[in-house]
Amino acid sequence: MKSWYLVPVLALALPFAPCGDVLGGPKSDPLGPKAYPPVYVPAEAPHGYLYQPAVDLRAVPRGDALKYAPRAGDVLLLSDPDPLFTALYVIARSGRPGHSAVVITMPDGRLGVLESGFSFTPWTRITPLDYRLNLYSGHIWVRPRQEPLTAEQDRKLTEFALAAEGGKYDLRKFGMQLTLFRARNPLVTRFAGKPVGPGQKYVCVQIVLEALVYAGLIDAETTRPGATYSQDLFYDRSRNPYIDRHPPLAGRGWGPPQLWTPIPGTALRGQDRPQPPSAWPGPGGAYRIDPIPVADGQPPVPTVVGYVPGTPDLTLPTQSPPRRISFFDRPYRIFSRR
Repeated sequence: MKSWYLVPVLALALPFAPCGDVLGGPKSDPLGPKAYPPVYVPAEAPHGYLYQPAVDLRAVPRGDALKYAPRAGDVLLLSDPDPLFTALYVIARSGRPGHSAVVITMPDGRLGVLESGFSFTPWTRITPLDYRLNLYSGHIWVRPRQEPLTAEQDRKLTEFALAAEGGKYDLRKFGMQLTLFRARNPLVTRFAGKPVGPGQKYVCVQIVLEALVYAGLIDAETTRPGATYSQDLFYDRSRNPYIDRHPPLAGRGWGPPQLWTPIPGTALRGQDRPQPPSAWPGPGGAYRIDPIPVADGQPPVPTVVGYVPGTPDLTLPTQSPPRRISFFDRPYRIFSRR
């Protein structure tokens, strides 16, 4: 099929996509300091804390924040505050959260994050979990895996991630989300958007579901990685009737969303939290992690380079300025029967 009709769509999508950045920034230098800045990681809880479960996009502290005990297979749902992405959600009839990633076991045994479109760049990356959580500029919700993976499931999840590492973001599929020629179209979802397997180009939610299918954690027959949005994974409901009847994660061992924070008692966006070289609030202090450049063309390696004592008298707001929950931030089928 000729794809000439995608030219204006891609031109429209380019400024929003994890690709060449006409304004500069991480997209224009995907291995530079804007994509890989220094971050603080709490010394007492490198993976942060989770509030009580709530299927609610209002980012407020709920109950006591408990230390996050991550597992391979946990799904991360991320919501960026960028107004450009908000506009794009409206065009695509989507909404928050608009990005997703999955926790995997890295070859050295540490936990990492597999993500397509890492840090608004056009690449698939595996990054250490503690660094990625504390790097993100928006809010993060975790759908924790309620039972550990088997050794074989864990191995296959890592195998898929290593095959995908360094691959390009699928800009063409991204652009098609703004057209009727997408697998999300309710008329074709039953037949389109099926798993394509390892070694392909992916968009963000697609790589998460492809990895989980490959590891045998979700149903390969009914899952539609190419037609699913991150919001569908948050609610286990969808604006798409087929996906609403076949939610990929529902009943398959994942808990409901839990808001993540590195600072108990707060629910701040990443961009509103203290960053190096600012003081770190509260007792316990934080480690400073700087990505250290390695070989040309390879991502820098996040490395602990120092420690900052806590400043208990540093006052922070409890939460960031709230954002209105728009029509597209909730699937309209949420109160309907499947």
